[in-house]
Amino acid sequence: MREDDVLIVGAGPTGLTLAIELKRFGVPFRLIDKAEHAAKWSQALVVQARTLEQLERYGLANRFVNAGRKLQRARFFSEGKEIVSIPLDKIRSLYPYVLFLPQSDTERMLIEHLRELGGEIERGAELMWLRDRGDTYTYGVQHRDGISETASARWIAGCDGAHSKVREEMHVPFGGEQVDMQFYLGDLQLEGPDKLGDELRVYLRGGDVVFLGRLSDHESRVIVALHEKQNGDDENKELTLDDFQGPIDRAGIRLRVTSSSWMTPFNVNDRQAAHIRINRAFLAGDASHIHSPVGGQGMNTGMQDVANLAWKLAAVQQGANSSLLDSYERERGEVGEALLERTSRALKLATTTNPLVATARDHLGPLLSRVPLVQDAALGFISETAIFYHDSAMVVNAGGTGSLRAGDRMPNIDLGSYRLLDPLRSAGHLALAVECSNEPAIRNAIPKAHLVAFQAQGQLREFCGPHTLVVVRPDGYIGYRGADTNIDTLHRYARMVGLLP
Repeated sequence: MREDDVLIVGAGPTGLTLAIELKRFGVPFRLIDKAEHAAKWSQALVVQARTLEQLERYGLANRFVNAGRKLQRARFFSEGKEIVSIPLDKIRSLYPYVLFLPQSDTERMLIEHLRELGGEIERGAELMWLRDRGDTYTYGVQHRDGISETASARWIAGCDGAHSKVREEMHVPFGGEQVDMQFYLGDLQLEGPDKLGDELRVYLRGGDVVFLGRLSDHESRVIVALHEKQNGDDENKELTLDDFQGPIDRAGIRLRVTSSSWMTPFNVNDRQAAHIRINRAFLAGDASHIHSPVGGQGMNTGMQDVANLAWKLAAVQQGANSSLLDSYERERGEVGEALLERTSRALKLATTTNPLVATARDHLGPLLSRVPLVQDAALGFISETAIFYHDSAMVVNAGGTGSLRAGDRMPNIDLGSYRLLDPLRSAGHLALAVECSNEPAIRNAIPKAHLVAFQAQGQLREFCGPHTLVVVRPDGYIGYRGADTNIDTLHRYARMVGLLP
């Protein structure tokens, strides 16, 4: 019987990213997907700044940026009047924009990179059943030729979407509800005086929403959310150009739909798995949380889920205590919960039919969006650069100075000839010793980390003050911040996260 360290079920962006991460850490895996080929069409479209920072660690960020379209602004209209304009170029990242890139292109480039690393996908291989044996799992796979196989794995990663077989086999409740609206998605050719630039536009009208974003010089992504359900079976409805032209006209948008390369109706659910770690099984991406497409968060959240999981799984494989893996649910479960709450609230506010609520939204929105703190919060949410893990049991604050603390995302400062986080490309921890006088003691306490000594100047002085040690985890978050004299606490942290031989 075949035995693997990790079985990854699902080869969408989440599963592919986990496979790439495990390859980087040298953890063997098996990646299966019941589909015969990658998806041709793309529901997911947006690559956020935080995901581009993650792709930079793989050496892929520039490849993605060159293949996509940078969107610099998001504009919101209500009843024909512009109410809010969000400058996406003020995102606090080396990638100050939203990148429009079809999921099919994202998957293609991830597959190419996985193969460059020596990894492969088993297509037409469907997970049929899964049994927990305590320290391992046995599972059944049916292949495209009809042959059934029984195999085993020490760890299971369910990256298999909203209808996850892994989640089903682990009997994990998927609580929530379907949003009672009708959604249409199309990649359309549009003509007219309101032709799009490099911006996102959202039009609100009587509880309906029209979302527009340009994919290329000739084609735009259009999403329509209708407050009232239409006649017929939603999932099997055959769309026509009129299904998009009607809402566009009612919103007062001076555009005409001339043709389409793809149109589909879809349903939106707000659901979250009750647990995302069950013994040696994990859920990530849509298998653990699904929500409305507000903010373009879904695919990005899944890719960041597995960046959080992979280094911890690798550390445990190499001898760290398995309690490290408990922090996956604590850290990413809270992110999923907050995401569902915010996207649900935003969709309800956008689609309200209550005239008092709509009036308040349209009058307060422009005022609040000009407040710097509100603008920063909105941009941090959209770009996913504002996510932090302050309450995690696996981050440690032990003194030191600077504006950043354990659990924060570490900005990738441009230092001229290189960037601060370049060493993370080697798939390990990065220790930043800022004006520390006892580097030998620090090196002995964290021998498996890449230690770099710095003088406190510029942005680095703001983020990490003098006589401070900062340990950046492989996922780009600060795991430890402490005074350079606090060696005993540093040693305990190193033991906790697998930084000792």
